[in-house]
Amino acid sequence: MAGLLVVLGAAFPAAGVALASQNGPQAAQEARAAQAQNSDTLEARDREFLTLIRFANLWEIPMGKLATERGTTEAVKTAGATMLADHTKLNVVVKQLADKYGVPLPDKPTSSQQAWIAEISSKQGRDFDRTFADRLRAAHGSVFNVVAEERAGTRNKTLRDFATQANTIVLRHMTLLEATGYVSADHGEFSEAAARTTAYPENQLSNSTLLVAGVIFLVVAGGTVLGVRTLSGAAK
Repeated sequence: MAGLLVVLGAAFPAAGVALASQNGPQAAQEARAAQAQNSDTLEARDREFLTLIRFANLWEIPMGKLATERGTTEAVKTAGATMLADHTKLNVVVKQLADKYGVPLPDKPTSSQQAWIAEISSKQGRDFDRTFADRLRAAHGSVFNVVAEERAGTRNKTLRDFATQANTIVLRHMTLLEATGYVSADHGEFSEAAARTTAYPENQLSNSTLLVAGVIFLVVAGGTVLGVRTLSGAAK
């Protein structure tokens, strides 16, 4: 909204000032409310984020260790060793944050993650490399979206810093898993991320947003017509 007012004000100063003055009190009130909120509190999104990272640690730590032992290529072993080290560190931090904010953490992987552990653990040789890379890349692709949303949306600075760290780690793991050469487009690379659809609330415009956009469009259109007529009259 603020960006649209800037553009409108630049094109039609009078109209821009009028709309800004009408919107100003509400914007100021919202800004004060945001500042008043305790940045050291957690919202539902923050709690879900901590739980998600904990779930990831619970199954990716043992799978990373297994890859260092059973991987047949250096690329697979490197990916496994990096995941083992990084998720071990993340696990320490997520426990500290959970203790600080009173967030209960799970003590075992989800049923889906347990199934992936069983599947990967049952493989040997190249089949192990391929299954490990595929499943772990798909999981990281799903987590990456959630981490990015937490980084962008949380009001808690501590959680934002942690999400920034986690974002860097997840991206590194995705890159290493892809570098193994075993990630397939049908399973590991696109399956989880492609599950997101436009049905998600953040991908939809609310009625109020559409109304504001419509008003601004009408003001801009009216100003454009008035400007053209004024210039045409002056030219005559």
